[in-house]
Amino acid sequence: MIRSVFRRHRAAAFASTALAVVLLTASIAELVARTLLHGRMTAVAGTALGKGTAVDIEGGPAILAMFDRHIDAVTITNDHTALGRIPGVSVHARLEDLRLTADRSGTVARTHADVTVPAASLQRMAGTSDGRLPVTAVHLDDQADTVTLDLGQGGLGQATLQPRLQDGRVTLHLADVEILGSPAPPRLVDRIQDTLTSRNGADYPLGLRATTLDVTATGLAVGLDAGPTRLTGKARA
Repeated sequence: MIRSVFRRHRAAAFASTALAVVLLTASIAELVARTLLHGRMTAVAGTALGKGTAVDIEGGPAILAMFDRHIDAVTITNDHTALGRIPGVSVHARLEDLRLTADRSGTVARTHADVTVPAASLQRMAGTSDGRLPVTAVHLDDQADTVTLDLGQGGLGQATLQPRLQDGRVTLHLADVEILGSPAPPRLVDRIQDTLTSRNGADYPLGLRATTLDVTATGLAVGLDAGPTRLTGKARA
């Protein structure tokens, strides 16, 4: 009787220990898989948006995602990146239906991103490269959908811009330039327009194309979308 009870206790203790080992092993495997998956997606995010990008992986267990080489969705955010040649923007992007490949790259079925371009970024983008007529302030009119730049010290002049969507990109069209209340010299107008044009041409990451654009009281709100796109894991500087 005593031996029987002892054997049952010993069997129960062994089963409990075995279960604990299995659970611990599974937890470690899941942790390792999630760490590897997060590192891989961080590399992809770094390629798209640069350093300082945060990654959130959605879906089921990471170990299953590694086995299937499939991720339901990934959210990436960066508050200090660039949209084309517009610096200092905030990006919140969601990538859906990701397929991983053995070469540390993969594909994504669709992507949507919301981008906020603050007034300071527009000021940096619009400034002339020679610095002779600096942009000293930016005023946004969400009713007229315009951006007005103060030029020179003390508001010597003003340039009025109209943000537009053109070929899937955000462009700034120069509508009017005045110096001391009078039309600006043609050479100055051309110089400002050349500066804006030269900063409109860069492609957006992840195959994104701008689809919506709104002027707000504090900047620009841009929506971007992309269809099937190939991903790489070589981080950009």
